[in-house]
Amino acid sequence: MTLDLLKMRYFAKIAELGSFTRASRELGVAQPPLSLHMRSLEEYLGVLLLNRTSRGVVLTDAGQTLLSHTQAILRAVEQAEAATRERAKNPTGEVSLGILSSLSPILSVPVFEACEKMFPQIRLTISEGDSQTLRAAIDTRLYDLAVNLVDAAKAASVPLFDERLYAVGPVGTFDGGQQQIAVEKALSLPLIMPTRRHGIRVLLERQALMLGRDLNIVREIEGLASTKAAIRAGLGFSILGRGAVHADVQQDTLAAIPVSSPDLSRRLILDMPVDHPPTRAMIEVRNILISVIKSLGDQGHWTCLQVSPAKAPQAL
Repeated sequence: MTLDLLKMRYFAKIAELGSFTRASRELGVAQPPLSLHMRSLEEYLGVLLLNRTSRGVVLTDAGQTLLSHTQAILRAVEQAEAATRERAKNPTGEVSLGILSSLSPILSVPVFEACEKMFPQIRLTISEGDSQTLRAAIDTRLYDLAVNLVDAAKAASVPLFDERLYAVGPVGTFDGGQQQIAVEKALSLPLIMPTRRHGIRVLLERQALMLGRDLNIVREIEGLASTKAAIRAGLGFSILGRGAVHADVQQDTLAAIPVSSPDLSRRLILDMPVDHPPTRAMIEVRNILISVIKSLGDQGHWTCLQVSPAKAPQAL
């Protein structure tokens, strides 16, 4: 036998009330088992802890020594329980979120703002990358969560939204009252594209193959900011998700129209390590991310899919 919290609580209550009968009543434990617990405790320690008298019990010197330690231990346990419950209400810890580079500009700021407002003790880090980089970071548990393309997803990933693809060009390019551009015509534009490791390049090459033609790629550039700078400089066009160019169109620094006939879109998912149980902080960041995505979907940025917020473990 070893000292355990149950026996320590029983001993402290008996010492506080000076009576087995009163302690039994307050603890809700029958007196015979209570007496048995105290006898086994005394046998384990090899000392007499309580002097039984007709008027109750009195602590021995050994009992006084044990009581002082017991009270300190029980206080520490109560503080640990209270701190744990408080942490469940106000989660803390580090969470790393990876976001596809083309979506990071539109998602990162509102997610940061909501997280800092709702859970200031969560230390959130947001990184951006291409689909393969994000997948590798999830596989190695470098990231706790990642917003990625469905083509790079694990089987356990959660669908988030479908994002329409747009042909993007310099300001004034699509000024003839043109509301959309057919896929075949979009693929014939002099395109600035990332390398084949990028999901959007794979998607467009697949579409070109279905049409029996090649993509008209005039330049390969890695990086969204550099791609948009090249478009502004008149070096070519590109095909990007709406989130990547919405702010540029609003600021009149780029022009963009949706690709249609058929409509081109890409599906985004939420990926997480399969062998890494989520912490409360991870669950709350996930829920914030889903809320932000839904809000942006309501504004017309994409078509949201049905995703339920995750439930955090209940505090005791």
